[in-house]
Amino acid sequence: MGGFVRIGTGFQGFILVLGLCASSLCADGQTSQGPAALVATDSPIIIPPTVSKISPAGMERGTTAVFTIEGRNLSDATEVLFDAAGMSGKVTGITDVPEKISGPRAGEDLGAQVPLGKKQSATLELTVAADAWPGLHRFRVKTPLGTTNSMVIAVGELPEVKAQPAMAQENTAQPQHVNLPATMIGSIEKSGGTDSFEFEGKAGEDVVFQVQASQLGSNLRSLLVLSDSAGKVLATAGKNDNHPDAVLQCKLPEDGKYTVAISDRNRDGGMGFFYRLNGGPLPYITSVFPLGVRAGTAAEVTVTGLNLGSGTLKIDAPAAADGWTTMPVDFTGSGKRLLKEVRLAVGNEADVLEQEPNNSVAQAQRVSIPVAINGHIDGGSKATGMADEDYFRFHAAKGERLDIDVAAARLGSGLDSVIEVLDAAGNAIPRATIRCLNQTTAALSDKDAMTQGIRLTSTSGLREGDYLMVGDELNQIDFIPDQPDADSTLAYLGTSPDVHPVNTPVYKAQILPPDSDAPSNGLPVYHLTWRNDDGGPGYGADSRLDFVAPAEGDYILHLKDVRGMEGADFAYRLTLRDARPDYRLSAGPANPNIPRGGSAIMTVSVTALRGFDGAIDIEVKGLPAGVSAAPATIPAGQLSTEVVLTAAANASLDTHPAPIQIVGHAMVDGRDLTRIANKSNEKDPPLQLASIVPAPDVVVSTEANQVSIEPGKEVTVTLKVDRHNGFKGRVPCFIRNLPPGVRVVNVGLNGVLVTSAQSSRTFTLRAEEWAKPISQPIYVVGTVESNSSTDHPSAPLLLKVEGNVQTARSIGGAAGANK
Repeated sequence: MGGFVRIGTGFQGFILVLGLCASSLCADGQTSQGPAALVATDSPIIIPPTVSKISPAGMERGTTAVFTIEGRNLSDATEVLFDAAGMSGKVTGITDVPEKISGPRAGEDLGAQVPLGKKQSATLELTVAADAWPGLHRFRVKTPLGTTNSMVIAVGELPEVKAQPAMAQENTAQPQHVNLPATMIGSIEKSGGTDSFEFEGKAGEDVVFQVQASQLGSNLRSLLVLSDSAGKVLATAGKNDNHPDAVLQCKLPEDGKYTVAISDRNRDGGMGFFYRLNGGPLPYITSVFPLGVRAGTAAEVTVTGLNLGSGTLKIDAPAAADGWTTMPVDFTGSGKRLLKEVRLAVGNEADVLEQEPNNSVAQAQRVSIPVAINGHIDGGSKATGMADEDYFRFHAAKGERLDIDVAAARLGSGLDSVIEVLDAAGNAIPRATIRCLNQTTAALSDKDAMTQGIRLTSTSGLREGDYLMVGDELNQIDFIPDQPDADSTLAYLGTSPDVHPVNTPVYKAQILPPDSDAPSNGLPVYHLTWRNDDGGPGYGADSRLDFVAPAEGDYILHLKDVRGMEGADFAYRLTLRDARPDYRLSAGPANPNIPRGGSAIMTVSVTALRGFDGAIDIEVKGLPAGVSAAPATIPAGQLSTEVVLTAAANASLDTHPAPIQIVGHAMVDGRDLTRIANKSNEKDPPLQLASIVPAPDVVVSTEANQVSIEPGKEVTVTLKVDRHNGFKGRVPCFIRNLPPGVRVVNVGLNGVLVTSAQSSRTFTLRAEEWAKPISQPIYVVGTVESNSSTDHPSAPLLLKVEGNVQTARSIGGAAGANK
């Protein structure tokens, strides 16, 4: 059987599990088959509420509308909680939904039978103020068993028109007449179906039609077709788009009637193919230049698109920027807000404009660091017959470390950038030599450029901290578990992620200085240069490099589109600055439901940026009365930690869910660098709420509250499970927050399984010979299985790894310089 490893495929980041094994060996030697099956039950155990569907998918602001949600365990729901002001809701009715549950199917449902929450639907009455911000908003429903998962709805500002029912069934039906601007609402319920809307247009009028579907959970991959009264097609959108939601723009040639038709581009259809279609002579930005502004300054940006008036906009930037900072472009035209949100980057560096011609090394534009360069990849084909490429010359001291990044795709530009640093003559600069030591292959499934996990045919000879070459990607293994499971990792040297099919060779790698003469062993030798296509987690198609100058002198920065394309909307903001360490945090679950007299657990993960390798203290702000958070730290060199939230035994169940923030504190250059988890694009974090729920079904504890282990040795721990509330089922237990080099041995897919006949069992921890001395709290987390499983952590068990590391490893050379 192949093993899972946690590896990184872009810049420093963290990943999720790849795949699931059909069966595995449990800690007691028994085979446990796959994930648990679900069954109906009258068990009194606490199953958190969930929502699976909402209908309709949105509403017009300034109105009140009725919605139906489908889910489980919604009984006695009392409140609807939104992510923005000006929105409120109430639950007006709850209905049980009959459900036929069959017994386990022979040969198919092999897992333990675990309970389902009661299937229900609820009616919501939602009210949105006239001045509420339009767009996509999230909400949760509060019940006595906690808050539900979040659901999304669209809030519009245009009059809403529902598609006539007959249109969804008869393709031959006459188009439905609408007065624009409007939001047309419908669904493509029949394979090959089309909904058509007729409207009056004027000569020279710029109309835009925007589909909202996929972000609302629809299966529709929309295709839009605009025709005149004679049936002549004037414009189409969506046919060859990567994004499932089409946007069509057109200048109408004459006064008259026009028809816009919406269908699925794959000719599919069904109940889940719903849409909201915003249309009319509405303000729509297709591009902005420049893509960013300097903090604390006033600037002017040029906007291109439809119905935008003068095309220029004055911007007052925030006083300061800290990390990745953006601000919205607030532009109103025709009395309506923009159909899509457009944001500008905000930085502290001096702004300069790209100066053409700078299409070669000889023409490279000289810049001084720090700097933010605003430019375009455009015009090359007209001038030379080849796509534009831009060159910039800068000076750096020996050993100077620079952060070089492109902001383009993240801000809506069409550019898919690639950057490289060359010497003064335009030659590639060696970065590192990679010598391959042994080979395995990728297994299970093809790995795409966004997936940061991989399964290997064999993990023999590999261990945490080893480097892997997968194609042209250099990665570092974070963890190799005994079971077919994986979690997260740290990427290395900033190589670009790519697509790798099953059976792609994967090599254990040794990183050597760039001028090394690697002895031949019959395996490949790679020579890395200072080049990057995709920057990794949080960067998407945008490029970034942590460049270390090998000598004092001039260097050339080369930027182009990786596809060899260009265009008027291929703008970029290229920043060069001193590489100051930074980090980002993510945390989950976003809505911890904390049992009274018990605990809930959250995982906080870090993405290290620009060489950050320090410790991060975690603080939880905004917890409700009666709830406390145990101290938590992400140790230096580790990627995550666990935060345990505990509710007092007398905590009130009537306490309102509290908006919480998970904040990191790290000392960088003598100052407290704080970062808020789950914060993206300088927007507020998602709807994060902590709730107090009834007492837990399971309390997990350990016989000891401290254990010690030496490298190369093992230690046995006894855990205990106390069941409450009539719960009598099995309890899979997982050991969380283990330090590098310490693992649970002989554990299966279901963790350390405490069967229904057991109340305790033992598990064994092993410290690898290379495990470093550390004192770190770990947690035994018991899971009560259901369609919405709950985790119950033990009190912290202090693990001490003691003694000397028997097997030391040094990275050295280029690796040490660039970690």
